[in-house]
Amino acid sequence: MATRHLARILLIGLLLTLATIISGALVTISASATACPSWPLCLDALNGEANPLVWISLGHRFIVALALLAVIGSAWMVWRAPETKGAPRWTALGAVTLFLLQALAGALLVWGMPAMVADVWHLTGALLAFGAQTLTFLLVVVPARPATERLAGRAAQTQRRLRGLASWGSAAAGVAALAIGARSVAPEIEMAVALPANSVGALGFAAALTGWMAVEARRRLHPAAQTAAAALALPRYSPLLPVLATVALAGLFLPTGGHLLSLTAATLLWAGALAAIVVLQRAPLTFTTTTAVARPTPKWREVVADYISLTKPKVISLLLVTTLTTMFITEAGLPSWWLVLWTMIGGYLAAGGAGAINCAFDSDIDINMGRTSRRPVPSGRISARAAFIFGVILSVLSIIVLWVFTTPLAAFFAFLGIIYYAYFYTGVLKRSTWQNIIIGGGAGAIPPLVGWTAVTGSISLMAVVLFAIIFYWTPPHFWALALVKQKDYARAGVPMLPVVAGEGETRWQILVYSAIMVAVSLLPVAIGAMSWIYLAGALLFGLRFMRDAWAVWKVGDQAAIWGLYKYSLLYLALVFAIMVADRLILG
Repeated sequence: MATRHLARILLIGLLLTLATIISGALVTISASATACPSWPLCLDALNGEANPLVWISLGHRFIVALALLAVIGSAWMVWRAPETKGAPRWTALGAVTLFLLQALAGALLVWGMPAMVADVWHLTGALLAFGAQTLTFLLVVVPARPATERLAGRAAQTQRRLRGLASWGSAAAGVAALAIGARSVAPEIEMAVALPANSVGALGFAAALTGWMAVEARRRLHPAAQTAAAALALPRYSPLLPVLATVALAGLFLPTGGHLLSLTAATLLWAGALAAIVVLQRAPLTFTTTTAVARPTPKWREVVADYISLTKPKVISLLLVTTLTTMFITEAGLPSWWLVLWTMIGGYLAAGGAGAINCAFDSDIDINMGRTSRRPVPSGRISARAAFIFGVILSVLSIIVLWVFTTPLAAFFAFLGIIYYAYFYTGVLKRSTWQNIIIGGGAGAIPPLVGWTAVTGSISLMAVVLFAIIFYWTPPHFWALALVKQKDYARAGVPMLPVVAGEGETRWQILVYSAIMVAVSLLPVAIGAMSWIYLAGALLFGLRFMRDAWAVWKVGDQAAIWGLYKYSLLYLALVFAIMVADRLILG
């Protein structure tokens, strides 16, 4: 009963914070903040001629005050409740802190702080506070799965896939909500104009991911008999998430009032995706991993899934992240969302075509390795010839798309990347020298060049630095995987460094190349392309990378190696993301 009462208080606070976000957007759109020049109250403005803008501004501040009381009160109750130890207390405390910061940003805006700084961060703080409140509410109402009920095997893979889709969908929804809100901040400010141009892409991305998650949840996820109501609702209500994304997208094309609809839908989409993440992590669920208990998968779906797997979507996702983020840090300014869309399509086709050709050429190697033996070509589901033709078709389409819709130079670099990876690395380096990863690392470093030239039509020193960061990141990343899978590589006859030189030398080389990579990652500051925000982030992320590399060298157990491999994936995304943050915040 106490938990139910606390949940109601948390839900009230959530609704009030949502009302804060919506009413704040209304204040900005109506420019009513100018009618209320003092803070926190502006009762003196009521003494003159009646002005409805004053009431809009005062109404927003009244809602903020109520929401603040609810946030503080619910946090106090969470900390007092004995059954809410751990994560709920910290998310509740985070909600209070973020809400106070967004209120301070609102005050700075009234006191004359430029809208680019105050209003955008005002909205950012409110959205983050709403997210923290959402997590607190969910952590309270969704009980944690007992440690004895941990999933394993393919069920765990299904859970991770669904959670990954929900995580990326929530990130896209949060970006879209901020972009939609920024549109109404101040049209004369570049940031306020440019961000919304990319909210369409963010919403489309969120719709695709949450839609995919909804389909997979309906097919694969079955709540256990003792599952809480929140978990029962996940497969039932997850289709609402792509609907919210569609509503938010439609609102962008309506008059000014439509932005309020878009902002509301995007904010709810973000909260819904966060809810899916928590439920998938905590609730007792049963995952169907075979089609024997359901209707057989149609043959055409299996064929489509196999051809998609030839493109190596997991590998492509990181390549596209580096391409996308690069497009936002060029000296040409922020790109249009159409340019972003076509560059992403061309980039996927190029990387997917190279991956399919790689699968065709490497079938004799893949069949001898545990992690690749189930791929379509070595398992016999698709012939090597069909995979090769498919890869060539995708590669040609990528060149056409990038040439027509972006720039010829971007198409050239995509073509260079295809040749580099599909032929030079796969056909020559991988089978002949332990330096295959060092030299072949250039193939994975080309996507930033595609993104840069798609926006600018030219190359520059900063683009070369981005290439170098990924070039030196590749050896420690892949050598960590090679240490774990060295028996597979030895059985397949691939001269990876651990097979040729042994574990000790490989661990030392990982440390050396990690140090070089961290040093190279600071070059954007040295050449004046980035400022202190990137410097702080690059140092923080780099020191963590060096800590993991040091653990691999000194300890060298499986936990240390896997830790470095997993963090290396996150590291690259973080470094490129902090570049975007540096450019957007400080220009």
